[in-house]
Amino acid sequence: MKRLFIAVLLMLLLAALLAAAIASEPGYILLAFGHYTLETTAWVGLALLFATLLVMYLVVSLLHRGLRRVGMVGSWRVERRVRRDQQLTLRGIVAMIEGNHVRARRQHERAALRSNAPLVNHLFAARASAELGDNTAAEMNLRRAEQARPRALAAVLLTRAELELKAGQPQTALTTLQRLGRDAHRLPQALVLQRDALIQVGDWSTLLTLLPELRRHLKPESAEFEALEMRAGCGLLEAAAAQGLDALRDSWRHLPKPLRRLPALVACYARHLLQQGADGDAEAILNDALKREWSAVLVDLYGRTRGDDPRRQLALAEGWLNTHGDEPVLLRCLGRLALRNQLWGKARDYFESSLRLSEAAGDGGGSAETAAELGRLLQQLGEHDAAARCFERGLTAALAPLPSLPLPNPPLPRR
Repeated sequence: MKRLFIAVLLMLLLAALLAAAIASEPGYILLAFGHYTLETTAWVGLALLFATLLVMYLVVSLLHRGLRRVGMVGSWRVERRVRRDQQLTLRGIVAMIEGNHVRARRQHERAALRSNAPLVNHLFAARASAELGDNTAAEMNLRRAEQARPRALAAVLLTRAELELKAGQPQTALTTLQRLGRDAHRLPQALVLQRDALIQVGDWSTLLTLLPELRRHLKPESAEFEALEMRAGCGLLEAAAAQGLDALRDSWRHLPKPLRRLPALVACYARHLLQQGADGDAEAILNDALKREWSAVLVDLYGRTRGDDPRRQLALAEGWLNTHGDEPVLLRCLGRLALRNQLWGKARDYFESSLRLSEAAGDGGGSAETAAELGRLLQQLGEHDAAARCFERGLTAALAPLPSLPLPNPPLPRR
């Protein structure tokens, strides 16, 4: 209240001073324009000038506001159209997720016609068409996507390759991915598609060269990457084995050294060597691998290998008993090597020990295999009843547990 009182007082004081100034010195202004003149006091002229300026300011302000409203209307229309296009795209994506590919294609094709950025809609429309089996429409949408934004060629090519891969055309997908050039080795999705296409084609050699890029850019889990290495390595060895022993050996030599140290890949190579009759090579590779790392799979294969010197082979394997004497697979391996040396009693002891340990550990597969070996040996030794019992134990171990069912009483022994 105090401030308001002071402001009113000052205004009254200024008004009194202005009135006194007007009364004491009114001034004079004369304006002449052609045959017209305008005479007034200086104070009235100043008031008219101030009023004119105020009117001009109000007119300019009104015009500015009007133009802003027109712009806002135009912007509102643009935003409304953008929201409508976004809703079409969103509905198309939801329809794709729901599996309604007919609706998805329709929504994306409508959005592509209206949107300022039709690339995404054309790509989704191509995916929906591919799901419907309409390859012609899929190809048409892919071409439109490429024309809509040539700089986004990588996205179009990746989508095309993915659809070709799903359609069972891995070789065509690889050709498409080649168009990416250098980008093919730096885009994670391109690497994934290359990997899957190479697996389908069975091009294991190229897949092996791609493995470092996969590790660098995708950073897969160790188990996943090792499984991929195994698949590529075994695939390469299998293809080489079909061409003969020399091709198999050559493929093994050209594998990266870290791969040749994997026990599972050594086992794969040894199996192919045994199938080719190269038992000497298999014995050497298995012996070297077991010196580096113990593996039950390799030990089992070692027992199946016909070495050049059976006695030395048995002696070497018996040396493993000091550290692995409680492993059924080693005892079964020793039983087989004892058979190669015609040591029937020793073979029987090894098989019986292996069978006991396998059954105690609940290893049905190992028990069945060992029981079959022991039963075969006992059959040849003339112990037919003991052999029959072994075969029965092996059969029981190999099968799943039988359900509890009523059975007839066994017949009474004859007197």
